[in-house]
Amino acid sequence: MMIHWGIIGLGNIAKRFAEGLKYSDVGCLYAGASHNDEKRKYFAEKYHIKTYERYEDLLNDENVDVVYIAVPHGLHYQWTKKALNQNKAVLCEKPVTLSLEQLDELIELSHQKQTFFMEAMKTRFIPMTKQIQKLIDNQVLGDILRIETSFCNHVSYQENSYLYDFKQGGVLFDCGIYNIATILQFIDSKVEDIKVQYIKKYDVDVDDEIEIKFHSGQTARIECSMIKSKEKTMKIYGTKGVLTCSPFYRPQAALVEFNNGESFSGTLPYEHDDFFSEIEEVHRCLGYIQIESPLMSHKHSRKCIELMLKIKEKLI
Repeated sequence: MMIHWGIIGLGNIAKRFAEGLKYSDVGCLYAGASHNDEKRKYFAEKYHIKTYERYEDLLNDENVDVVYIAVPHGLHYQWTKKALNQNKAVLCEKPVTLSLEQLDELIELSHQKQTFFMEAMKTRFIPMTKQIQKLIDNQVLGDILRIETSFCNHVSYQENSYLYDFKQGGVLFDCGIYNIATILQFIDSKVEDIKVQYIKKYDVDVDDEIEIKFHSGQTARIECSMIKSKEKTMKIYGTKGVLTCSPFYRPQAALVEFNNGESFSGTLPYEHDDFFSEIEEVHRCLGYIQIESPLMSHKHSRKCIELMLKIKEKLI
């Protein structure tokens, strides 16, 4: 029996998600919802699915098993809550909420309903990311000392875009959450200090450089920008050497350079595309009746949002 997906919000990321879902033998796209006539028409014609103008109508469709929330950040909490209350499993785009209070409420609701709920941090499920985790676990780099990540894209200003909305916009919420989740995957320690340099335009942060010190003595650097383009690289510095990969949020190759001058590199392609592995993890969790994934658990999402908000406080 196929798992039927519904998508709320039919923008560009929903299109890419739908393409990844096509490769699955377990799940299929069943319905989509958008307030935009052209987007509904596009999805109906391309994927031969049911479409709804009202998000509520999709949630009321008893044939929808799991919902992918792909609306702007500020709407994640509202529609995830409504979906969980309808006993629909939820995969919600990042950042999953804009406050800890909202996230805690959704986590509690997920447990209360015994219904799956996960933030869509696809990086955690990429095959090369899993391989990097194995290298770190096996002490190939030694003890981790520092992680540096960069996620910079030049984005043309659009007055009505959610990216420039004071409450939900800015580069930290849009791209920086990838940097945060990646750093917290490999550094498990409380934050001791945060230093931030930033540029604001149109009432939002458009360029951030963030230095983080952890209680463990480990450090991290986050660079994210909407006003410049740059290679999206991660460097993990260990006592034995340095690992480099790019783009860090969906890597397919990595290079390890040891302190003694030796090095090795490797490639590991996506399973079809960069969305598929995340989608299949949702299917696996649903099959085993799990309400969260061990690779991107509720606790992991909470740590990410907590650090994101600590940084955000310094951008005001």
